[in-house]
Amino acid sequence: MNKTCSAIVGRTKPNDVFYTPIEVVEQMIELSDITPDMKVLDPCKGNGRFYDNLPECNKDWCEIADNKDFFEYNDRVDLVIGNPPFSIWTKWLEHTVKITDKFCYIMGSMNLTDVRIRMLEEKGYGITKIHMVKIDWWFGMSLCIVAEKGAKSIITAAPRRVYFGDCGKRCGIGKKGNSPNVCGLIQD
Repeated sequence: MNKTCSAIVGRTKPNDVFYTPIEVVEQMIELSDITPDMKVLDPCKGNGRFYDNLPECNKDWCEIADNKDFFEYNDRVDLVIGNPPFSIWTKWLEHTVKITDKFCYIMGSMNLTDVRIRMLEEKGYGITKIHMVKIDWWFGMSLCIVAEKGAKSIITAAPRRVYFGDCGKRCGIGKKGNSPNVCGLIQD
């Protein structure tokens, strides 16, 4: 899909269309442990890098530019694998967990937030594999993650924000000349 297709469809943003390097596609396929009996979905086929390189399996695809909208796909699959659009990550994850018990996605390291980790935990998913990769000119570090329903997670997130000061709230510690080691409420 190119920017022209995105504009015609009107559902994607130009910065959501990044084709995954084949080396990373191959690593993600390996992380996913795909077997011939599995039904595998590439949810945003784009130029077919994932779909075309999947090993023997029952495979399917979605691509908004080809009028096969992932959010209208409701068949159960054994695995969803791909590089989803970053602008709708939470919505994408919410739909993913409705149709599969296992997925492998690449995301920016800043996209694996505590809120998303807790959401996956609440829905019964554990992140079982994380592979870090720095892709030239992509923003920051990327993570290839595998998440599986009913599996123990290798990463957890605190249930709430942890405050730096002993007062248990946002008190101004370390700001506007305040010491970074003394509660901002008792400093003068």
